[in-house]
Amino acid sequence: MTKLIVLGPNPAWQKTLFFPDFTRGAVNRARKMETLASGKGINFCRALKCQGQSKFTLLQFSGGDNGSRLDAELQSAAMDFISIKVAGETRCCTTCLDENAQVMTEIIEPSFPASEGEVCSFLEACDRSLSGASGIAFCGSLPDGTDPDMYVKAAQLAAKHHALLLIDAFRDLDKVFAAAEKVLLKINKEELEKLSGEKGIEAGLKNVFRTFRSIQYAAITDGPADAFASDGISLARYTLPELSYVASPLGCGDTASAILLSELCSGTAFFPAFQKALAAASANCLNPTPGKYFPEEAEKLLPEYSVKTL
Repeated sequence: MTKLIVLGPNPAWQKTLFFPDFTRGAVNRARKMETLASGKGINFCRALKCQGQSKFTLLQFSGGDNGSRLDAELQSAAMDFISIKVAGETRCCTTCLDENAQVMTEIIEPSFPASEGEVCSFLEACDRSLSGASGIAFCGSLPDGTDPDMYVKAAQLAAKHHALLLIDAFRDLDKVFAAAEKVLLKINKEELEKLSGEKGIEAGLKNVFRTFRSIQYAAITDGPADAFASDGISLARYTLPELSYVASPLGCGDTASAILLSELCSGTAFFPAFQKALAAASANCLNPTPGKYFPEEAEKLLPEYSVKTL
């Protein structure tokens, strides 16, 4: 079974508030509230656990009462994880979900920086965990004020172990790309335009492949709009089916990233791997838990994706 390492340095204790209707600038009373461990790395791992195709270890920073709640839930869910304890409190994120309009508003608390010693402990755990791993994922941003070179050093470790590096982040990546051996870039359209300085997906992809030689694959999402994938030579466009019901879009991007890396590291060719990843992301929309999906629902959705080579 494929082994993957997941770096989710900035987790969150997640509160999701469900509103029949959500009106900006008014008093809104939630119909119900759900709480759970979340953040891009945790959502990524939850999707891997649903898929059941790859072994994984999650590395994260964890601190304070929120961090204790988060660790306890991961233990209860039988997640394989390593928490580097930090002095600062793990942030809390609140999602306000308008069930009628099927839109959400995300409120994200600031995070506290990891110290130099805490970063060193994180990287040491990463180096140990990478032994025998075929893939590693960088999921989301670092905690505010944390050494921005942490991901650079982690990319060097990925290259040392010859692991395929999935990057689901877009800030301060020049040095990360330079340090990496082989990169799978998975970001959204807006992030691609900011990273490349180009308008439009085709122009943006040409720019990043030309500029960053370590990128082997790029997968670009745009919510429910068409998605794109390129290996630097071919470009494919994926038209997503329209879902009749959406419980919550939270965690869809993380689900797509997880299934894409798992499929690639398990031997699936890139373009069909991304189609499977998108189907899993759509299946994630059918329930309110970020990163949770049922593989049989993804299989049913898979034939509904239209794929065109450009």
